[in-house]
Amino acid sequence: MTLTRRRFYAAPQLLDQEFLSFAPREGHHIARVLRLRPGTRMVVFDGRREADVELIEVGPSGVTARRMGPPSVSRRPVEIALIQGIPRSPRMDLVVRMGTEIGLSAIHPALTERTVIEPGAARVDRWRRVAQEAARQCGRGDTPEIHTPAPLVEALAAVGPVDLFVVPWESEARPIGEVVAERLFHTAAILIGPEGGLTDGDVAAARAAGGQAVSLGALVLRTETAGLVATAMLLYERLLRPMSVPSEETRD
Repeated sequence: MTLTRRRFYAAPQLLDQEFLSFAPREGHHIARVLRLRPGTRMVVFDGRREADVELIEVGPSGVTARRMGPPSVSRRPVEIALIQGIPRSPRMDLVVRMGTEIGLSAIHPALTERTVIEPGAARVDRWRRVAQEAARQCGRGDTPEIHTPAPLVEALAAVGPVDLFVVPWESEARPIGEVVAERLFHTAAILIGPEGGLTDGDVAAARAAGGQAVSLGALVLRTETAGLVATAMLLYERLLRPMSVPSEETRD
């Protein structure tokens, strides 16, 4: 039986070095919490790449590991960006954590017409730490890019052109499946409103950027739930549904 190796975060420049020293936070977790010893094999990731390493020093002077091979780039089969109307804390923390686990590639906190808070730099730094921790726990070699909060129009521009852009909206009756099913896409975006939902103006801005309003079903989902549900639906349609369709040989 192959055991899953423990994963730890390191600053991007460290993966270019043969020997790397962990930051105090990760070093404390390795030495004091997990009590790992020299010789332990682990995986280190920097948000875009990962590499196998072996601990060579665990002590008062710090924690050091030796890279066992060149870093490899982590690539996702489909890139999904979530444009999230910023909810009140700690709901955004949950969006970042669960979005990282489910496989989002980027999160764009957006100031929509009904957004009631504008978080500062400290809150954005916290979201990035939450994403790093979630990536470590779920086994991702990359982390979603957490963008600086911006007005909706600027967030839409930052996402750029994508193959598919859906806007779950309670005023829309067309099911998301009608838009997504059997459609090949490699990049996608999802716009979710804050607690008060999206306004007509928000949806108009999204449509001008290529968005298609869709329904996620009869139930009204909370802001921290809707984006995760929509992401799961896109991932299923893009990655899992083709596996369930019988081939021509099977049908014959």
